[in-house]
Amino acid sequence: MDSSTVEPLSVAVQIGLRVPVILIALAGVLLALLMMRRLGALAGILTAAGSLLIAADQAAQVVWVLHLRSMTSGGDLDIDTFNSVNNAYAVADAVMITIGVALVVASLLLRRSPGAAAGVTGPAL
Repeated sequence: MDSSTVEPLSVAVQIGLRVPVILIALAGVLLALLMMRRLGALAGILTAAGSLLIAADQAAQVVWVLHLRSMTSGGDLDIDTFNSVNNAYAVADAVMITIGVALVVASLLLRRSPGAAAGVTGPAL
C-alpha cells in the first residue's frame, strides 16, 4: 500500500467518534445521581464521579485533536514542542480514563446489596 494514500481521520470524524461517548457518560452521571438511593450514597457518588471523568477524558481528547491540528496548520512547526504537547495529552488521557473506570468499578463493589435496597419501600396500602 502506498503511504501517500493513507490519510488520518478528519477532525470532524475524530470529534464525531467522541461525542456519543461524552453523551453516554453524562447520562451515566445523571442516572447515578437519580439512582443514588438504590445504589447507596457512596456507590452513587463514585459512579457519578467516574462517569464524569470519562466524559471529561473524551472532551480532553477533542481538545487534543484540535490543539494538535492548530499546531500543524501553521507553517512554523517545532517538532519538540509538538511531541511534548502530544505526550502531555497522552499521559492526561491515560490518567483520567484509568481513574474514571476505577471509580465506576469501585462503585460496583460498594453498591448496596439487593436485600438492603428492597428494605426501602413506600407506605403500605
